[in-house]
Amino acid sequence: MLTRFDTDDIRPHERQAFWQEVVCATFVPLECRIGAGVDFDGRLQAHDLDVLTVVDIRASRQLVRRDRHCISRSPEEYVLINLAQEGCSQVIQDGREAVLEQGDFAIYDTRQPYELRFCGDFHQTVLQVPYQALRERISNIEQLTALALSRKDPVARLAFDYLTGLARLDDDVSIESRRRLTQQGLDLLATALAERGKGIIQPSTRRTALLYRIKNHVRANLADSELSLTGVAAAFGVTPRYINSLFQDEQASFGRFLLGARLQACAEQLRSNAQQSALISTLAYRSGFTDMAYFSRVFKARFGCSARDFRHAALLGPDDSRA
Repeated sequence: MLTRFDTDDIRPHERQAFWQEVVCATFVPLECRIGAGVDFDGRLQAHDLDVLTVVDIRASRQLVRRDRHCISRSPEEYVLINLAQEGCSQVIQDGREAVLEQGDFAIYDTRQPYELRFCGDFHQTVLQVPYQALRERISNIEQLTALALSRKDPVARLAFDYLTGLARLDDDVSIESRRRLTQQGLDLLATALAERGKGIIQPSTRRTALLYRIKNHVRANLADSELSLTGVAAAFGVTPRYINSLFQDEQASFGRFLLGARLQACAEQLRSNAQQSALISTLAYRSGFTDMAYFSRVFKARFGCSARDFRHAALLGPDDSRA
């Protein structure tokens, strides 16, 4: 069945609420933010293809987030593949960030928080795959999210073109043919991901569990400006070098994860209506920053705007989008 949504017939001040509802109904519960002053326009077309849901999206710039609150409301287990047809975007998950330009793609996991940033008008094809359907083909999905796959790689290029073509299949193709083509597409995707994952260490269950505990410890202690690799290593009875090796399994580092977690914590407070009267410097200090000049620089590098502008855009209600 083919489903279409278009904002053309929706009044401008109602478009953010409409788009939020459409995106959540198509994918999973999430938060969709449209910046202040954006003359928003969006079109979405979705259809089911065997185990896949294929979605074609053309829209204006926006920020999409799925946090733990959204996950608790709807714990569906999917992997999504963003195929960038036009425009530039970013996929952020678990300390990694993939920048996608035309012809690139990346995957992300609805079981964990993620963020999608679109800095301008864009066109993407998105495939939503049940987690288990991909897990049967490749075991280390958690290490492959938010990694850009580029057309410069021949296997990734083949996968991009095949999946894009798969999205164009219609009901004139028999059910059995669609099923076979879809399964072949998932096999090709798994092959491209396996190629991209070469060199990434396959962590043992014990290492994965320890890294999970370390990340939770860091998130719970962000306000401690003295939080450090040495201190965390002492708390867990391991060496700093060992902790760094755990993060290297995900092509990350302790320092990058800590900075990302602090920026994310500050961003969540800036979005909160309950924190609207708090000074930005207070929120930064609560997140563990002690140098406001440094905070301002890294916040703008991560989110593309100042903390003040970020808060202003996040706190606008749907009625304010007419301004």
